[in-house]
Amino acid sequence: MSLTLTHNGLPEDTARADVLTLIDKFGPAAGLSGTDIKVLKHYVLKVRDDDFQKGRICAVWQRLPVTAQELDLNERAITRAENRLIKAGWLLKTNAPKSRRYGHREKTGDQRIAWTSGINLQPLIDNKVPKLLQLAKEREEAKQELVVLQSDTKRLFGEIRLLSCSEALERALTILPFGRLSRVRGIEQLNNIKTALSSLLSFFKKRSVENPVEERHLGQTKAPSRTDKMSARSKTIQKTHIQNSRSSVVEISLQRCLDHAHPDVLENMHILGGYTLANFIETASLLRRQLRISDENWAQACQKLSRPIAATLASILYKNHQLPVEHSAHVKFGNACFDQLVRKAVAEPQFLSRLFFRNDFWGQPS
Repeated sequence: MSLTLTHNGLPEDTARADVLTLIDKFGPAAGLSGTDIKVLKHYVLKVRDDDFQKGRICAVWQRLPVTAQELDLNERAITRAENRLIKAGWLLKTNAPKSRRYGHREKTGDQRIAWTSGINLQPLIDNKVPKLLQLAKEREEAKQELVVLQSDTKRLFGEIRLLSCSEALERALTILPFGRLSRVRGIEQLNNIKTALSSLLSFFKKRSVENPVEERHLGQTKAPSRTDKMSARSKTIQKTHIQNSRSSVVEISLQRCLDHAHPDVLENMHILGGYTLANFIETASLLRRQLRISDENWAQACQKLSRPIAATLASILYKNHQLPVEHSAHVKFGNACFDQLVRKAVAEPQFLSRLFFRNDFWGQPS
């Protein structure tokens, strides 16, 4: 192999520091081990900045014992790393008699490397760096696309909320659970969510134009507006009580329910517009579907116990449903548990007080 192997230079506006950054950022994804990256960066740092100019030789002929001492590695580890880098097309090894490493740099003028026998960085400069730069560009473009998609999706979700239609909001929360984008990373998945929300928004906008009276009726169960939200939060929650006025009477504060509710309940209430009793009931109605509580059982509970009490029971079951499977309080069959709780509450007036007490809701008979 030629001892005067030259290269075509780094791409425009690319310096040695950029090469090191690319190796750190994309080396692991390219299959390089920690030792490979350490050795490769060491050789990049050992040459001069002028050696990266087009038409020059960029190489290192430092002896293995010296390299091992500087990197705090043994010679075998460095040799294995070099062989992996050469096989993967990151480096080249130029030969000399007895595989000794030599080199000569001009003493005058530009002090270029005249010839060398050692490790040559030509493959890194001519092949790998352009590919790494292209990969970095593609990832940055994908990141920007993701930001734009997230912004558009948030806007669509916000417009659906402004429709003041509980049905539209419920379907939107099915498409984007809890209205959160933090768990959505894939562009394709986010595109599908955006398309679905856009179609949903168009459908309900069209329906509101065709059936304005019906929409006003649906709007009676809407989430509070931003103004309503602020005014609701300004009022003390402690005065709001969940009360069953039927056969068994239990009084419990909404604040106590919120203190011991699952975070998903609080997040859903925040999306709906605030921490009010109406939003607590609406959230329970949404989350009970994950527990597979049937519409019939839910309707009976609301009728026999009141909607606030039914919502509190659903909140307790949902919290226990999120516990690990091996936990003694884990709820596996939500619908059956809910039906059993309702039956006991109707048959035994003091049952709800004991249930709320056990679940830290501190229910008190009135």
